[in-house]
Amino acid sequence: MIAALVLACVTSAYAQKGFGIKVGANLPSADLKNLEDTKPAGFQLGVAYNLDLPFGLSIQPALQYNLKQSALGIDLEDTGSSVVDQIKDNATMESVSVGYLELMASVQWGIDLLVARPFLDVSPFVGYALNGNFGDVAELWKGDGVNKLDYGLALGAGLDLWKFQAVVRYSWNFGNLMKTADALDGNLKDKYGLYKDIKGAKASGVTVTLAYFF
Repeated sequence: MIAALVLACVTSAYAQKGFGIKVGANLPSADLKNLEDTKPAGFQLGVAYNLDLPFGLSIQPALQYNLKQSALGIDLEDTGSSVVDQIKDNATMESVSVGYLELMASVQWGIDLLVARPFLDVSPFVGYALNGNFGDVAELWKGDGVNKLDYGLALGAGLDLWKFQAVVRYSWNFGNLMKTADALDGNLKDKYGLYKDIKGAKASGVTVTLAYFF
């Protein structure tokens, strides 16, 4: 009886229940680190609610502002010119950042170690772009060539300790930031010359978050 009571008290010392606040950092991907105009690492700031379930499971919806970075690739037209071909092979890249209002629903499964709880994490998310910093290609944000809706999946692992929770995830963004190659126009043609497409711009990468539950 006494042992069961002690076990329950120790377990409650790290169990994450109820509302909490979370902050995090989005680490630049390898291709962004190679860009001269790379912007500072992105960040997350939001609120979460943790609901414990049987068998080590928990569900944790969160509403957050998420500032992400992306490498925007621009393909040039193949005109047969060796100079253009060389540029095309190297891919013209721009560093952009977009801030999303994001809803994330984390499903976590962990092992009770009495003083701490390590867990695995699967987190689908959907977001809507509120603001964007496109630098030299600012016309892309001002026009209608940007997809404001974003969605994806994050996988990771974390640790519950007392009222704190730390999680490291890798996020895949399934949506493409750009709608059409026609979004690149105006004076940008003078910079990039002949172009045929705007690639990818998926803000995938590693995120590190820390949450505190009340």
